[in-house]
Amino acid sequence: MRKNIFYIGKLLAIIALIPSCQIDQQFDYKISKIYIDSFSEIIIDSTNIYRSSKNNDQLNVQIRYQAKTLNSVYDSIKWIFPGGTPEKFNDLEEVIVIYNKYGIYDAKMILIKYDTLSINRVEMIIDSVHLNEKLKIKYKERNWSSYDSYSTSNIWTSIPNTDIVIGRINDIYSDETPISLKTNFTGFDGEELRISFDYKVTLENPLLSSTYTNSQKKMELKIDDFNKVTINKVNDDKYYRGYINLYNKSDFELKFNLFPPLIETLWELDNNNSVTTFYKYKITENESYLINYINQVNTSSATIKYNDLIYGTSDALNLKLGDTTKIKIPSGQSKIQVRMKEKLPFSFDIYKEDSIKTSTSLNYNEYYFRVFIKNLIIEVL
Repeated sequence: MRKNIFYIGKLLAIIALIPSCQIDQQFDYKISKIYIDSFSEIIIDSTNIYRSSKNNDQLNVQIRYQAKTLNSVYDSIKWIFPGGTPEKFNDLEEVIVIYNKYGIYDAKMILIKYDTLSINRVEMIIDSVHLNEKLKIKYKERNWSSYDSYSTSNIWTSIPNTDIVIGRINDIYSDETPISLKTNFTGFDGEELRISFDYKVTLENPLLSSTYTNSQKKMELKIDDFNKVTINKVNDDKYYRGYINLYNKSDFELKFNLFPPLIETLWELDNNNSVTTFYKYKITENESYLINYINQVNTSSATIKYNDLIYGTSDALNLKLGDTTKIKIPSGQSKIQVRMKEKLPFSFDIYKEDSIKTSTSLNYNEYYFRVFIKNLIIEVL
């Protein structure tokens, strides 16, 4: 700025020395602008900043900017920081700017050099420099213990000093009510948001053939109770990346639901008057199965019943109400799986241990699982 005043003063001094015979001559003081690329850069601490405040306000993120000028000496440096505090600086090579909200931010550095070419002309050489990569301030979950968990047992576990939370389902439940993990976010002013996270499902002691998890619902992500992501059949123990975009959301609830794999039922297997309970696993609203594990010395026969409803058959593909033909149960360890249609038994399969290595213990089967969630990030686009 001082050099600018110097050049203007120099011009006025020249005008004052012009001979009197030329006083009536008209002079125009002209400034021309030339824009160049001097290959200068803005140096920044980091272009990706993560915070874990669920309130998008008063984040107090301090970013240090530096001017890296190449091959030139400039008379003036101007800074512009849209969305930052303060938004402008002049004639400083290093500045600190504060950002209070998540988002994507640019910065602009204007380098100016003055050159006097004649007594009535000044040329401004200008280089306008932007960030090579814009600054992104994102939310990243680091405190899973702050979430509300609707569970009477230790279903959800967060690993200290990591961004990982684990949900473990290895029990039989009385109903299909999911086990939730939820929290609230505020202050996003209706911006477009992207939520992303990594997840995997790991089966607990799966069958040897269980490369994939079965097709029943394992987990879902809901925003304000609207379903956004559903996870069912995936590769066992393999991470995937999930994305959803939100629009016009200022305040919202984020909820992960885990679904019980096995549910108690009132259906029973009457195996030569030895009665055991069936458990249900549900794939979709219209597709569910009953299962029961059997371990016996000799071959026997059984029926499927619920109070006075009794099903039997000589054809595994067609269970019939009131059929007196009993189902043949092989000796040894086995599992019977009954397909339900319109909530009633329809067909069945029996698997022996030597064919698929099933276990008689419900603690060792392909239905129980763990869900791993990590890298939960929210971005303002």
